Amino acid sequence: MAEPTPFSVLPHRAPFLLLDRTVEVGTDHGVFAKLVCANDPCIAADGTLPGVFVLEAMAQAGGAVLASGGQSQRTAGPLAKVDGFRLHDAVRVGDELRVEARLVRYTRGVSIFEARASVEGRLCAEARFSLAVPAIR
Repeated sequence: MAEPTPFSVLPHRAPFLLLDRTVEVGTDHGVFAKLVCANDPCIAADGTLPGVFVLEAMAQAGGAVLASGGQSQRTAGPLAKVDGFRLHDAVRVGDELRVEARLVRYTRGVSIFEARASVEGRLCAEARFSLAVPAIR
């Protein structure tokens, strides 16, 4: 049986999975990429990726870090809290968005992340957010 990828354990699927590729992943950090295409359903009329989708890509990166950390007690749930999000520059069609997420703390099922999103070394957004314990069904 094939080894699960960081994305396969996330509940998201196309078109809501906003990350295309894993660049690097470790137990407490990860780097992921998204190629912003004109046919993405989340692209605004002016050809930009709205900030809310940049934040969602960061949250998905956090979930992928937890999923690939190799520690079964770490699980990712929904985005629970955003302590700070700053959109510094627009992300446009044709850009490759690089999303870096770093686990700051994991306590009692709540994970706190710091993340940055950039295009060709230009900082486009940064955030600090929390992912909660997944709901039990």
